[in-house]
Amino acid sequence: MMVNIGIITALLVAFAEGFHSIPACSTSSLHVGRRQLTQFRASADNTPDVGDELHQTFNSKNFRGGGDPEASKRKMMLFALPALGIFLTNPLLSNIDNAFVGRTVGTAGLAALSPATLCTDQVLYLFSFLGRATTGLVSRAYAGEKRDVEAAREAASAPLTVSIFIGLVLSILYTFFTPCLLSILKVNPALVSKASSYIYWRGVIAWAALAQTCCLQTILATRDAVTPLKIVTTAAALNVVGDYLFCVNPLRWGCAGAAAATSIATLLSSSLMLRALKSKNLLPKIRIPTKKEILSLAEFMGPLMMITITRLLGFVYMQRAAMALGDLNTLAAFQLCTNLVSFFLLFGEPLSQISQTKLPYLVDNEDGEGLLANLKSLLTLGVGASVTVGAIAFTVVRFFTGVFTADPAVQAVASTAAPSVFLMVSNAIMAVTVDGAMLASRDFGWILFMGLSTFVAQLVILTRATTLNAIFATFIFRLGVYGPACIIRALLGRGAIGRAITKTWREKRSEPGDA
Repeated sequence: MMVNIGIITALLVAFAEGFHSIPACSTSSLHVGRRQLTQFRASADNTPDVGDELHQTFNSKNFRGGGDPEASKRKMMLFALPALGIFLTNPLLSNIDNAFVGRTVGTAGLAALSPATLCTDQVLYLFSFLGRATTGLVSRAYAGEKRDVEAAREAASAPLTVSIFIGLVLSILYTFFTPCLLSILKVNPALVSKASSYIYWRGVIAWAALAQTCCLQTILATRDAVTPLKIVTTAAALNVVGDYLFCVNPLRWGCAGAAAATSIATLLSSSLMLRALKSKNLLPKIRIPTKKEILSLAEFMGPLMMITITRLLGFVYMQRAAMALGDLNTLAAFQLCTNLVSFFLLFGEPLSQISQTKLPYLVDNEDGEGLLANLKSLLTLGVGASVTVGAIAFTVVRFFTGVFTADPAVQAVASTAAPSVFLMVSNAIMAVTVDGAMLASRDFGWILFMGLSTFVAQLVILTRATTLNAIFATFIFRLGVYGPACIIRALLGRGAIGRAITKTWREKRSEPGDA
């Protein structure tokens, strides 16, 4: 799969270079021809002289391949690095929870976290479309030269209100229906008590977790990654201290202690996010959305929710396949590996965030040149990150699983999955990078088609998966197909991005003097 991604990316880069190339010898003649033609028209019908403007547009450094300054890899990295710290925080804390629980409770506690995090983190992920919708709405409202703060604030109001409402409903459901949920998942009775204690603590603040996501995305959509980084770092430090206090000394609450520490940190982070929005004059009002706002939000929510469900179900069936193997050590190793994969794949999230923040304005204005420049930089960074981070993930699973569990049997099972972890992480980073561009272009139909088709294929393969590596192979398949398929589609001129790039290319080719 990695070979396919590399080939497709190389094709795009080659296409980009060819697209940007304009013979230098035609520049002066094109300048003279346009100026004479425009002057003639201006004298004939008294129209404004726009020749210089056209000349500057088509012969600018930006149009001839110098690239959009906003698309430079250096500028992207200045945003991506603090954004990376933000996106890594939650999975990093999940792995810290694993370490505390694994060391203080043992293999049973680590195994109990598998269904518990499925019921909390993965259910909250089901509503991640609210954060993505916030990014799309706010970035479009804020984009352009004016940087309209008031419009951005109004755009964030509806998703924030909806997120708090949904979060409150979830908190009620967790309070009364957690045993039913674990029963549906057919959790081992020996693990139910530990898993329930974790879910109760995390579930009671579901509203704060969803609101925090919308607040975070609002700030990021205004291209500020430093402020939220400071906030999540503070909350993360509190979480680690809480893990020690509630799991080690003076309390030894086990799974419940880890969940309590995370919940308290989430409340702190949410309050600090709201404070930051207020200081930036971006704090949205909590109010009933207007009909127009509901329709605008529904444009994102419907497709994104379906897309998220297909991705979540893929993970759920992987989880069930791992539990069906009937081995506690394998299930614990599955939990350990998937948490690490969740952590490392987020190295691609900053690149996805850049796409969702910058590309909507370019897509709406059909700026094929700007799109191509940005995509070229994003894919180059994505390929480098996928190989590098994948290698790091392989090393951690192969040699350092003792940090997360003291059980030699679990360590041995996880170690055998190291090659699969490398492929999962490397393909996931490229898929996340490409996915950001698809979301920015609102190409929801294509994303949903790919999600459904690869999900069905994954289910078929899972029926024959009898080992941990075979289960992970289904995940590798889904991600490995998605990225190259999206890139090929854009190169063929399909979708909003492909059409914009093709349109710009045709306009350039039709200009006099380019032949």
